[in-house]
Amino acid sequence: MPVRPGTRLIQALLGWAALGALPLLARAWAPALAMPALLAWALLGGLVVFWALDDLRRLRRRPTPRAERRLPAALAVGVPHAVTLTLDTGGVAERWLVADHHPADDTDTGLPRTLTLTPGHERVAVTYPYRPSRRGPVTFGPIELWLPSPRRLWEGRRRIDAERRVPVYPDFSPISRAALAVDKSRNRFGTRVQPRQGEGLEFHELRDYQPGDSPRRIDWKATARRRRLITRHFQDEQNQTVWVLLDGGRRMALPVGGLTAFDHGLNAALLLAWSALRQGDRAGAMLFSAEQPRWLDPVHGQHGIQNLLQGFYDVHPADRASDFSQAARHFHGRWPRRSLVVIISRVQPEDGDDLLTAVRLLGQRHLVMVADMALPEQEALRRTEVDDLDDALRLAADAREHQERRDLHIRLRHAGAHLVAATPATLAERLGQAYQQLKRAGRL
Repeated sequence: MPVRPGTRLIQALLGWAALGALPLLARAWAPALAMPALLAWALLGGLVVFWALDDLRRLRRRPTPRAERRLPAALAVGVPHAVTLTLDTGGVAERWLVADHHPADDTDTGLPRTLTLTPGHERVAVTYPYRPSRRGPVTFGPIELWLPSPRRLWEGRRRIDAERRVPVYPDFSPISRAALAVDKSRNRFGTRVQPRQGEGLEFHELRDYQPGDSPRRIDWKATARRRRLITRHFQDEQNQTVWVLLDGGRRMALPVGGLTAFDHGLNAALLLAWSALRQGDRAGAMLFSAEQPRWLDPVHGQHGIQNLLQGFYDVHPADRASDFSQAARHFHGRWPRRSLVVIISRVQPEDGDDLLTAVRLLGQRHLVMVADMALPEQEALRRTEVDDLDDALRLAADAREHQERRDLHIRLRHAGAHLVAATPATLAERLGQAYQQLKRAGRL
């Protein structure tokens, strides 16, 4: 058990060392008293040593208190969570130093913390906040206590085994807000999209005629039987499949607004999958350009979002170039059924040939959508005033890159791809709206 001297022992040793000056003074002013003073000083030192060793022995024989840690079964990245340590104190009146071996990505937890225990209280709780900064599994290690010896001469460290691994998932709250915005947009503008009956729609039920129903949807046989107007009600066709092909290359490791571009892309993928599951469709995902490509088979039902979360929560961008054509060949050979395939990446002008090859190959069988993340710094740069030559050069270079990206977008549209270009902060909502528009138009 590691120990360290307490404040009382340090004070006692300093006092004993200060008394060592008395034999020296006695030798100078009263030589006859020098030897008795030296023997008295040495005897006092022996008493201090005996006193300290006896206190250390009693500290080592002290049992380790019991402690436990309570925290959520799963955490969300960037969200503070309360972690509670419950300690059995035995009702002693002491001061303990408490620390927890939490993950090192959060240094602002307020630990270690000194506790002043109150006599008679058998248990005490210590709560601290922990905010994970990275997705994936994190490990909480042992709980650490520094306990005083009975005479307060020493402090001994005790470690209580409480190791636990907890998954850190993407923060789903902004995804939920984006989904709510998509629902509001659909309710606001959905009535303007009028697909032809039977295209992208399937029969749902018969119901009484309501003002605004199309006369073409009146079921005359049911109307004759019930002697009141009855209309056929349709809903969007279900059991379709939406696939997300998420780029896991090095370009997605760029930090944007506290998250990486990959995290923003993952949030957009989760929103799209959640929207599809809520509409009765199926959703699958594939990570490409990573060291360990992942394939998640399509899931059905709103509970299926948990499968996607568990499948992607611990992946991060790899130090590899993005390879769109290889990803398209892998997907094309593995999934034959027509689906909506959404490629999420930060498209670069030099991706033209590779991305167009992927879009044409996927377009032979699937409906293809490309989601391109534009950096907010580039959007802000276009509104920057030119004050000097450096500003002019930066704006000129950005304008050229913007024109090249726009030309690539046009080529992608001509190749048959639907394009969604947005900043990382708005990509999830824009992608969800694009899916809803295709759904309502019967394009899936």
